[in-house]
Amino acid sequence: MFRKNIQLKPYRGMSPWRKVALATWRNSEEASVYGWVDFDSSGMRVVMERFKAEGKSLSPTTIAAKGLATAIASYPRINSVIRFGRIYERRDVDIFLQVAPDDSGENLSGMVVRQCDQKSLEEISEEIRDKVSKIKSGKKDDFAKVTKTLSMSPTFLIGWILRLMKFLNYTLNIWIPALGTPRDAFGSGMVTSLGMMGIQRGLAPMLPFYPCPIIIAVGKLEDKAVVVNAEVVVQEVLPICVTFDHRLVDGVGAAKMFKALSEYIANPT
Repeated sequence: MFRKNIQLKPYRGMSPWRKVALATWRNSEEASVYGWVDFDSSGMRVVMERFKAEGKSLSPTTIAAKGLATAIASYPRINSVIRFGRIYERRDVDIFLQVAPDDSGENLSGMVVRQCDQKSLEEISEEIRDKVSKIKSGKKDDFAKVTKTLSMSPTFLIGWILRLMKFLNYTLNIWIPALGTPRDAFGSGMVTSLGMMGIQRGLAPMLPFYPCPIIIAVGKLEDKAVVVNAEVVVQEVLPICVTFDHRLVDGVGAAKMFKALSEYIANPT
């Protein structure tokens, strides 16, 4: 009846600063740090054109999802959950992607790519296409049961329901299939696509009811004037906006993740 929601291990060698961070901010909303970078998309274009020549499609969001997984793997300490004032590390790097099941704009669903850092772009792209197709066709949506429960609940109770789910799934780390919630619903990090809606850039808020420590919002590819070798040139860039939990990552950790992400975006092969 009860199963572990996530495979966790104790966080070793917690520094005094990390303890101060846990004591300073009560939740991820208070500890949110925001930033954005415009990445040169020329390396991405090469890979996207190769996929196109092979009769396949590859989106910037898919590349960003793999890039985020690579960045998290480069700094495993952010791949964690805070329980009872202590940090526990996840075993795997799983990436959540938001999916709009219809064109109304009122509903949202999502899917998780498990062990995303260990999969190739081809595998990730195919998995995303398959799961998105099933969600939009109504064949399989992991959030369907909980969405139905929330739709029948009065608004003043929904906050309590979500808090209970968070307490069971993450604080106690138990998963009860009968409740209809997906197992480890949001994974290690979240990716949302703004570019598909024509939005160039935007900062995403942290989820108060689920301990997702990092979210990236992928903007729209655009031409931009940049300085290269002391000359102003027009270059296509991919805007990526990042929100992360400062209780789990500081400046040094963020720098390591940024380096891994920028290296991957520059050369996704």
